[in-house]
Amino acid sequence: MTGIDKIAAEIEESGRAAAAEALANARREAEAFSASEAARGEAERTAAAQETEARCRSIAERAASGAALRERRAVLAEKQRLLGETLERARQAALALPDDDYFALLLRMAKRYALGKSGEAAFSARDQKRMPKDFPAKLDAAAKELGGSLTVSKEPRDIDGGFVLLYGGMEENCSLTALFDANREDFLDAARAALFGEG
Repeated sequence: MTGIDKIAAEIEESGRAAAAEALANARREAEAFSASEAARGEAERTAAAQETEARCRSIAERAASGAALRERRAVLAEKQRLLGETLERARQAALALPDDDYFALLLRMAKRYALGKSGEAAFSARDQKRMPKDFPAKLDAAAKELGGSLTVSKEPRDIDGGFVLLYGGMEENCSLTALFDANREDFLDAARAALFGEG
């Protein structure tokens, strides 16, 4: 081997070593970059998964809350419906009382609502027809206890039951519908307590 061949071989060997070292460095850098990018990708994936899970949990909680609200509203609406039906049945039951019981109820109502002055009590046409003969006298006696007097009006009123008290130009509607409407909240409270244990 001549000197030039020997120098060329050394340069070639040195070049191969430098190339191998450069290649090894490049591989190490590529592996480090790849590991770094993989770690960053894993961190982003974990963060995205946590964010997605948090969003899903929030959506599920809102859906559960909305469903619970709809259920409470449905239960409340059904309770209101049942209470309304119960009140209507109570009013119908009062209207359907046997005559003696019905007119005894009307006397109790007159004692509660009559004023201590002279007036008339107007009844429905149905009640005028089924009114016991002694009822006008009992009605007047109840009014006298309060310092007034009541006669039965000859003109029927368009009411379901009960009566309308007439004192000059003033009227007091004591029909069963008016009394049930006026006392609706008290009746509802009592019915709510009886039916649902609330109140």
